[in-house]
Parts: sequence; C-alpha cells; structure tokens
Amino acid sequence: MHIEHVLHQGSGERNEDCLISDRNIFGVFDGATSLNGACFDGGMSGGALASAIAGRTFLRNEGPLGGLAVRANDSIREGMKRCGVDVTRRCGLWSTSAAVVRLTDGGIEWFRTGDAQVVFVGADGGFRVAAGREDHDYPTLSMIRERGRHHADVQRLIETVRLGMNRDYGVLNGEREAEGFFLTGLEPADDVKAVLLFTDGLDIPCEAPQKRKDFSELVGRHRELGLPGLRDHVRILEAADPDIERYPRFKRHDDMAAIAIHF
Repeated sequence: MHIEHVLHQGSGERNEDCLISDRNIFGVFDGATSLNGACFDGGMSGGALASAIAGRTFLRNEGPLGGLAVRANDSIREGMKRCGVDVTRRCGLWSTSAAVVRLTDGGIEWFRTGDAQVVFVGADGGFRVAAGREDHDYPTLSMIRERGRHHADVQRLIETVRLGMNRDYGVLNGEREAEGFFLTGLEPADDVKAVLLFTDGLDIPCEAPQKRKDFSELVGRHRELGLPGLRDHVRILEAADPDIERYPRFKRHDDMAAIAIHF
C-alpha cells in the first residue's frame, strides 16, 4: 500500500482544511469560514477549528464511523459554547465537510458529509463516487459566471446557501440535524486499485459549473501526474485566472486537503 498526501493553503489568511492518516483510517476535512468573520483561540477561524476538532475525533478510531461523526459534531458544538458563540445565529456556526475511510478485513468503510469526496478507482481505470449528489454551490457558481464574483447578489446568495446547512445539504456544525445527512457505506475492496479523498480545493477549474460534478478529468490527471502533480495543475489553472473571470469559484485559490491510497 502506498499513500500520497496533499495539504495546501489557498489564498486566504489561514488553511481551514485538515487531513488525518493513521494506520487504517484516513480523512479530509474542509472547514468553512464563518460569514461573520469571527476568530478564536489566537486567530483561528471557526472553519479551521471545526475541521481540526473533527479530525481529532475521527483519529480515536473507535466504533462505527457514523458514531465518530456524531461525537465530532457534538465536540464542535461544545467548542463553540466554550468560545461564547451564539449558536442561534446560524451563519456564525463553525462548520466542516468531511470524507473518511477506514480499511478493514471486510472492505473499505466510508463516511462523508458536505462536499468532501470519496472516489473509488478500479483496476480497469473506472471509478465510483461514494454517494454522489448535486453540488449545493451550483446556483452560486452559476451566478458568479453570469455576474462576476463581487456582485452584491452573489454575496446574498452565499448567505442564503449557508443557511441551507443541514436543511438542504450536510455539514458538521454542532446541529442535531446534521445526523440526518450522514452518508456511510462499505465498499468491497476486491477490485479497488486506489481510493481518493479530497476537499473541493482539488477540483479542476471548469468554465461552466456542473449540477453534478464529473470527476473523470480529476481521476485521469491523478493517474497521469500523481497527487502533487494534480495539485500543481489546479494551481496553474487558477493562477492564470487571477480575477476569477474564466473559472467561476469563490476565491483565487481554495484550501485543499487530499489523500490517495494505492493498493
């Protein structure tokens, strides 16, 4: 077994993503910046704290992955309370997406919530996305494409979509409703050549947003370039579009966390 890791800060002030890799458990976590911009614990954002708390909790590696997700969600809520966060103001909640796998004798256990991905790549080069779903950011990215990243309507839509947490899509943010969006499964390992876990910072920029993301190019580029090479490819495309005019996205460079497990 061979493992590749990438953890790379984007154009923000801090990296809000994190990853874990320990024995048979691996995960990536994409912290989301609180829209009120509040910072805690020496300048840490709520998104960075949420992803770090979730990562530490999954590293306990005890019991079902769904149970660890419940504990991570509860720990995020406890962390917010300790820091005096008003949990009734939902746009200020600490939140993180998550994608985790655990290797067992019975197969590959997986868990995900939010827009972090688990992709199983077969020996024939085909792949399967664990619990693929429509991208909840598709309406916002479509508006960015039409009106530009800094249009006032874009910011209003970002706030509206954020309030869809655990109503329309899942995240770990301390709310009990998060548990209804947990996605889990067991993938037979017989035909799996590699497992890719990644946050959306690794997505290859495209000119036209997609309701349901197609990871064909990402899987192919990874096969060709490896994970560090794929990271560089994404960053080169983003750097060539510094004003976010060609490739609709939220910032020039997003944070990225990714793991590739090769069998």
